[in-house]
Order: sequence, then C-alpha cells, then structure tokens
Amino acid sequence: MSAQRAPIARKAEPQRPEEGLPWQQIHAAIVALGQPAAAPQLHVLLSLLTQFVEENDDPRASPHLRATGADRLEHVAALLARADVTSSSPTTSLLLLKAIKILARRQDVRQCCSQPVLEELASLLSQAAPASNSSTASSQLAQSPVALASEAANALSNLCYEPANCTGLLQAGGVPCLLQMLKVESFSVDAQANAASALQTLSFQPDARRAVVKAGGPARLLAALPRQPATASTSAAEARLQQRLVGALHNLSSGADGIAAIRRHPGGISALVSLLPCRQPGVAAAAAGALHNLCREEQARLDIRSHPDALPGLAAVLTGSDTQAAVCAAGTLANLAGDAARSMQALLAAALAGGAVCHSCGSVSG
Repeated sequence: MSAQRAPIARKAEPQRPEEGLPWQQIHAAIVALGQPAAAPQLHVLLSLLTQFVEENDDPRASPHLRATGADRLEHVAALLARADVTSSSPTTSLLLLKAIKILARRQDVRQCCSQPVLEELASLLSQAAPASNSSTASSQLAQSPVALASEAANALSNLCYEPANCTGLLQAGGVPCLLQMLKVESFSVDAQANAASALQTLSFQPDARRAVVKAGGPARLLAALPRQPATASTSAAEARLQQRLVGALHNLSSGADGIAAIRRHPGGISALVSLLPCRQPGVAAAAAGALHNLCREEQARLDIRSHPDALPGLAAVLTGSDTQAAVCAAGTLANLAGDAARSMQALLAAALAGGAVCHSCGSVSG
C-alpha cells in the first residue's frame, strides 16, 4: 500500500493594494448629466468625486497613480464651464479641479491634455476678483472664484510638467493671472502657494521662463517673498509659500534676463541671502542655487561679494545638513573667488570635509 502523498502547499498570493474608485466610473457619471443637470445626478457625481479625491489625496498611496486607464480631461473642463453646475454646486466645481490635479500626476494624462482644458483653467484664474468686505455673505460669495482659482493653479502646477502644456498656458494668458494671485490680498496663503508652485513648474521650461520674466515675474515673486526664514512657529502654508517662491526664483535665474531682473530689483540679492540660514527643506538650496546662477553676471558677482551677510551665510551652508544647498553654496563661493580660485578650492574642500564629518556624527546621535 503506497504512502499517502501530502498535499502540496500553495504559495500565498501577495495581497493586492486597494484599487480604489476607477475614474471611468466618474467619467460615466459626468457624461450622463443632463442639461441642465438634475439635482439627483449632481448628488451622485458629488459623492463619487468626494470618494475619489479622498482616496487619492496622498500621492504616495494614490490608487489612480497605479491605474492604467486612458483617462482624459476634456469632459471635466467642459463641465467646469457649465453655469448650471457651477452655480448650483460650487463644491462639485472644487472637487473637479482637485480631480484634475490628481489625474495630472500621471504623465500619460498630462501628455493628452488639450488646449481647451488649459484655456478653461486660465479662465478660472482670471475670474478671481478681490473679495468684497461689504458683508459676510457677499465675502463668502466672492471667495468662491478665489477658491476655484487656487485649485486651478494647483492643477496647473502638475499639468505644466509637460512642456506642451506650458506653451498652451502661455497662449491662454495664464502667466499674468498667476502673478496677480501673488499680489491680491484676498488670496489666502494656500492660494498664493499654489500660484507660486505653478510658476515654479512653468519656469523650468525656457520659453515659459522668458515669458514669466517678461511679465515681471521676478519682481512679483520677490515682493511676495518673506524676508525671514521659516521657523518652527511658521505655519505649513507659509513655509510652503516661501519654498515655492524661492524655487521659482531659482528657475528664473537660469536665464540671463532672469539674472538681470533679480539683480536690478531693490533688495533682490538681499532677499536670497536672508534665506540661506533657512532649515525648511529646499529653501536654502534654492536660494544658494539662485545666487550661484547670478554669479554668471559680473555685476551680480560684485553685488553678492559686497553684501555683508553673503559670504558668512554661504560658508555656514557648507557645513549644514542640506547637501544640495552645500553644493550650490560651494559653487557660488568658487565663482565669487575670481582670480583666487585655487586657494578658494582648497578652502571649500576643507569646509566640505568638515561638513561630511558633522553629517557622520549627526547620523549616529540619539
């Protein structure tokens, strides 16, 4: 009698990540809306959008970022232009814009973005007017276009990672509207941070960078930039605004016209120098990077070298905890050295070695 064979153990299948609500389901709800949209249909759409935005709010755990559906933005933009939707359900409009931002995290969606989508978003930027102070009710009504403009800017900050979308936004007149958001006091800090983020993304592309400079971008960004580095008591929104503003300035300083505009602006170099001690992630690196770029211009080198806090600030960054900032600071100091480049290189090597020791000691401390 043969021995009974033991059952073969099967490998446990890895647990699949939560798939989340597919965008195709929301797309179907949008297509099914009548004109004018019926209240029950809007309610269904609102519920679906709320679920989609909540599930995908965190990019690190976004189900849509892992999805492969051929999602398009045209129907969303067309819905944003419908008065029967925007007037009866402002919350739906805000959620549609948040959904565009989420969808645009994927490169395939950004690459399929059409000009009408960009024109609708630019239109929302232009419709935001300063809020009225006549009454609480009127102020709340006036804040609705402000909130829409904020979310439109946030969506554009993702869409403009695609160069073609930068060109489309320039054609739609989006740059002056984004710059205006940094000036008008009725916009919240969050809204201004979203506008600065879109300008930072835009300014990475050469044509858009030149357009932002021509529209007075450096002066507007510098005027909005806080002169004191963010601290532990600074709100998250204010810290993000500072980070995006100096990031946009760093990108604008990549061109000769941007360098000249920043250098000529009263207090432009001082504003960047004042941010070198900032410990907010990315701020000191962007400030040092902008100063590094400015050193391409002779007059800017002279102005930086003569600033009383520039050299001490750059030297302090060398031994800080931000490696990217240290590299930018080292490059700036080398450019400022001029004829004394060899002795400066020796000084930088010693400073960077000291910084490496500090970093090593910090990594094992409790």
